[in-house]
Amino acid sequence: MNKLIFSGISCLILLFSVQMADAQEELPLPVGKNIKEWEAISAALVAEKRFNEAIIYLDKILDSEPDNLKALSNKAGLLIQLGKFLESVDISDKVLEMDKNRTSALINKSIALKMLGENEESFLTLSKILIVEPENEEVKKARANLLSLTPTVLLTSDSKYEVHASITIRDKNDNLIAVTESTNSRFLDSKFTESWWNDLGKMKYLKYDNGIEIFQKTNEVIVHEDHLGLVSLEKMIGKYTIQIFEVFVPMIQIEETDVVEITWTIVKK
Repeated sequence: MNKLIFSGISCLILLFSVQMADAQEELPLPVGKNIKEWEAISAALVAEKRFNEAIIYLDKILDSEPDNLKALSNKAGLLIQLGKFLESVDISDKVLEMDKNRTSALINKSIALKMLGENEESFLTLSKILIVEPENEEVKKARANLLSLTPTVLLTSDSKYEVHASITIRDKNDNLIAVTESTNSRFLDSKFTESWWNDLGKMKYLKYDNGIEIFQKTNEVIVHEDHLGLVSLEKMIGKYTIQIFEVFVPMIQIEETDVVEITWTIVKK
């Protein structure tokens, strides 16, 4: 059976490595008489990276069967290769109207959204796959990578969070070396952060003061360098680490045997 390369989970390899196809030499095309033959011809053209021509045969299928989900999904994937991301999203949305859990359409949509710079929407689309396939490790990895590529945002007086960190450093004999406070703070402006915060409330890790939510946590940090300048509060997604809050501290020289303790205080307004 011929299978187009954009069907199914293999699309995930494109999430961070989409390259636009080069123009291909125009060659005579076979005619094909039915859907089965058009699928085979399209698959062969995809293998030769003749994406525009492959779409011609997908369109033949769609002229005959406008709601052919396989052809629609594969066309959305090919449009990504051609840099037509908005068109790809539109087609994926059409597929998802007919089958909201179709993995290939969700993957195509996530890739196209990422290429359009819509990281948040791309993340949410990948998350929908995990509702259907909760053990899909490739999707988990892609989702974590997507979050790690999303830049953190500088916290200002207008931000919904206030973040403060106090850092205490002691030597191996428990002698105090330094105490310092954080300066600039940044956070991951994402629904993922909101979900993490809501989970803290459900687990009763939040304190409440006149309607203000407060989170405090103290933990030791393993430092792999000889100085400390940036520290982060992280969340694990399975085996993947996501940095949610970051704070900058005055540069401090440390030894490998020193113990660094950080007390976080985060207020949600």
